Amino acid sequence: MLRSFLFVFCFVSFAGFSQKKTDTLRLYYAINEIVSQHNFSRIDSAIKAINGKNIDVGIFGYADFLSNDGYNIALSQKRADAVRNYLDTKAPPSQMNVYATEGKGEKFSKDNSSREGEPKQRRVDIYFEAITEININPARLETPKDSTPKPEPKKNIEELSAGESIAIEGLSFVPGRHLILQSSVPALQKLLKTLKDNPKLKVEVQGHVCCTNNGEDGVDYDTREPKLSENRAKAIYEYLIDKGIAKDRLTYKGYGRTKPKEPIEDSPAKEQANRRVEILILEK
Repeated sequence: MLRSFLFVFCFVSFAGFSQKKTDTLRLYYAINEIVSQHNFSRIDSAIKAINGKNIDVGIFGYADFLSNDGYNIALSQKRADAVRNYLDTKAPPSQMNVYATEGKGEKFSKDNSSREGEPKQRRVDIYFEAITEININPARLETPKDSTPKPEPKKNIEELSAGESIAIEGLSFVPGRHLILQSSVPALQKLLKTLKDNPKLKVEVQGHVCCTNNGEDGVDYDTREPKLSENRAKAIYEYLIDKGIAKDRLTYKGYGRTKPKEPIEDSPAKEQANRRVEILILEK
């Protein structure tokens, strides 16, 4: 759903106010790709989350450094136009006012001489903005006197019981690949130390991905197979074995997008929440 930012005006009775809500849907593309059915599916999810509200929409296309500036300006405009045309088929002008459809070319891309370009810059950003009227009874904002505080979430593996899982914070991969980034070394070393300090601990390494349809797994660019979550989990599994953890203490499994934390991925933060590796406690 569109995020809400709540400002309360404490009057004697009900208080009404207007608020502007903005959310961003970021769509990524392959090299030279203009029309993406996968991205259209993500647009469908975002429109469903909007749930009939009247909104203003801005569409901005981008390209990476591959090819020349003129080509990239045209490519980014074509991407934005394709999204605009698709939106026009999904909502009437009275509900969705598109105030901008602009291609910005390679404006934010930096040439790193990679043949794969810069995947994060091959994208279209869609800004959804809405003005809504909300009525609030201030009395309903009071915290009940008998309310009990919620328990703090468990922050490390040692606190978990068998059957519970936790995401590995700070673990990242090269986009679309199972190659672990160097920045992930501290997170891996922490996981390794935990397993060495707890020799009876048995775990399952679980891979999860974002941005696919119907729970599907992502395509691993290294193997060209739709096993991205499985291959990423296996990469962690093999790292731990290489560092001395016995095989009989470890298993791994890829879950694709069957267990998303955020069912509607209408922001980069929600995508990241689903793009993760978790550790499931099997035995302690």
